[in-house]
Amino acid sequence: MPATFQILPSHNLVYVRYTGTMLVEDSLKAFAAYAQHPDARPGQRHLIDLTRITEMEANFAKIMQLQAIKGAELAMREAETLMVYFANTPLSLKAAALAKNGWSASQGVVAIVQETERTALDALGLSHDSLDALLNAQQSRPA
Repeated sequence: MPATFQILPSHNLVYVRYTGTMLVEDSLKAFAAYAQHPDARPGQRHLIDLTRITEMEANFAKIMQLQAIKGAELAMREAETLMVYFANTPLSLKAAALAKNGWSASQGVVAIVQETERTALDALGLSHDSLDALLNAQQSRPA
């Protein structure tokens, strides 16, 4: 699936990775799975890695529908959510800008775009040297 997520409870973080073609349908499925996940919590920070997308669906009506669905779900949680979009190519920056601009403060979402791993991790207050180090550290933790 081109949109995957991993919840890192010890960091109060949801890591989302898109690969290949970024489709609204895949985003809806991943977000629905996250919303039903037992480790999903109000106020979790989200790191959305867009660095591996090669194409993006250009159906803006569907994209706005996705944002509305996600916004309604997050607003019901009554906790502010930080969304950090990691994008480092012209296409991924376009996707990040579109996603970022789809949020409003009234939805309880603060969304920012970062162009390097370091700045994305810093924005989340994480001291890991890379995303791989963050994910590997999470995998090596005892359950």
